[in-house]
Amino acid sequence: MTRPTIAGKRVYDLTQPLSPRTPRSSDHPEVRFENLRWYSRNGVHTSTAYMSVHVGTHVDAPLLYFPEGPSIDQIPLEKLSGPAVFVDVRKDDWGEIGPADLEASPERIREGDIVVLRTGWHKHYGNEERYVLKAPGLTKDGFDWLVARKIRLIASDSPSPEHIFMRSRQWRELRPDVFGKVEVDPAKFPPSYGHKTMFRAGICLLEWLGGEIDEVPHRAELIALPLKYVGVEAAQAGVIALA
Repeated sequence: MTRPTIAGKRVYDLTQPLSPRTPRSSDHPEVRFENLRWYSRNGVHTSTAYMSVHVGTHVDAPLLYFPEGPSIDQIPLEKLSGPAVFVDVRKDDWGEIGPADLEASPERIREGDIVVLRTGWHKHYGNEERYVLKAPGLTKDGFDWLVARKIRLIASDSPSPEHIFMRSRQWRELRPDVFGKVEVDPAKFPPSYGHKTMFRAGICLLEWLGGEIDEVPHRAELIALPLKYVGVEAAQAGVIALA
């Protein structure tokens, strides 16, 4: 198949598919599509959808943690699209991503860049337990490094750029068999540090990328278009890269 182009640049689809088999985290409901009208009765097929706004490829807005923060419909497009650096940080279970990983990028991360963490974790999308519970993520100093460089957006091909150990209290209650004996360094993984730190700096989080992400060059243009749910803290997004 010939790759589509826009303005002479190749288009890469980075959006994960949504279905009842889509992984879900903690107490999020299963994705469900139901027929509203069907051919035998109505001569047409229409559907309804029921899901969390935090499943599939989506953007988190500051309202997630801060009542006074903007909701997803209030995030301007220029904060979600622009020049992007795809940083290869291939990690195994609970892998830690810090400043050294970011500085090793062959494309230097500059002010105003979108930073995409290409961990390879999207390949585990079909294995819900591993995808959700064992993903790698940024440590505290990794987030501090990015904030100091005044990036535009942080994105990842995992459930979150934030390491799951930053929510270890929640997961110890939900899955003591997995997290009950894990020693978490609070200096390296403060609770919810990644989201809160990014939001305070005016930076949103783009999560659950996939698709053709491995084919994108290290530097490209990225466009994320979340649905404009009014007064909501997140929304599914269609995401492409141009290179």
